[in-house]
Amino acid sequence: MSLNALVVDALMHAGPYKSQRLWTVENHEKYSTLAPPASGPVDLQTCNHDIFLLMCALNQQGMSQHGLCADAHGHGALKCTIDTLADRLATLSWRRHLHYVELGPEPVKTAHLLARIADSCASIRYTAIDINQTSEHAMRAAILPIVEGRGSFNYIAADYRTVTHADLCFDQDLTLITLLGFQEGNELAVSTGRLIRTLAGDNTYILSEMQVYEEGLQSAIHAFYANPNMLRFSRLIAFQQGFTPLGEHEITLVQLDILDERIHVAVTLQPVRGPHQQGYLLTNICLKYTAEQFRRVRALHCNCSVVGEWASGDGSVRYQLAKYLQQPPFGSDTP
Repeated sequence: MSLNALVVDALMHAGPYKSQRLWTVENHEKYSTLAPPASGPVDLQTCNHDIFLLMCALNQQGMSQHGLCADAHGHGALKCTIDTLADRLATLSWRRHLHYVELGPEPVKTAHLLARIADSCASIRYTAIDINQTSEHAMRAAILPIVEGRGSFNYIAADYRTVTHADLCFDQDLTLITLLGFQEGNELAVSTGRLIRTLAGDNTYILSEMQVYEEGLQSAIHAFYANPNMLRFSRLIAFQQGFTPLGEHEITLVQLDILDERIHVAVTLQPVRGPHQQGYLLTNICLKYTAEQFRRVRALHCNCSVVGEWASGDGSVRYQLAKYLQQPPFGSDTP
């Protein structure tokens, strides 16, 4: 079953939504501009651009809001955590030819990281892979001034599940593949593992950002999805899918048992009026691993070894750097 199907099944069997009409929308339907837009009640190209801008605004707020995700003493704000991460990436890429590959690009955090990394590299090749082509102009404006003169800017309009290692293999010493913006939470672990194994090769590192679940951190999850940008996102998705939104979305945490793991999933449910009845459109479904689950996913599904972790002061956001481990040749006795 897909993640969407698992969540709907859980909601329909327990809790306040079990007697409600529920609709879901897959990620490619929310974000993709690759297929010609069908005629409908909204301009899908404009809608997808607005969705991209909302995500940019959310990241800008995260980088500029003083004390966001800090501990009770004001230490470990999100921006400070990202600064520490940037220093580690700069050390990793010191005097090396780096290929920075971003899946689902966004300009705010990425420009901040690249500005630090680019100064340490021998050269830097940046590649964005996005299903939403409206991101290209903003990414080019933010990233090209950083990499020009040191390398190149590249943009691939595609579902990143259709891209392979061969598409990314150039004359580089090091490849860094990034999954920022909690996007890993949108996929089951087996799907993330398949993606990484398809894209990764020699000297490949994976950088991922996860909003984690721990007892006592539920309020941070609820606060994130109550952000006005996220509320606006749900209304836009409702319009995009042909529904009329009714008020603000609701937020719930669902527990799923997947491969002997109990995993929490944050779900936003937008009250809507459909063609014939009212109900809820599930506008966002995002896995919230514990810190330990986040590590196990890399080893069990992605053939990676975690080499670095950075947590915000309050513990709610974690960045993980993992090195891809090449599979031994068939028949090899190498452990």
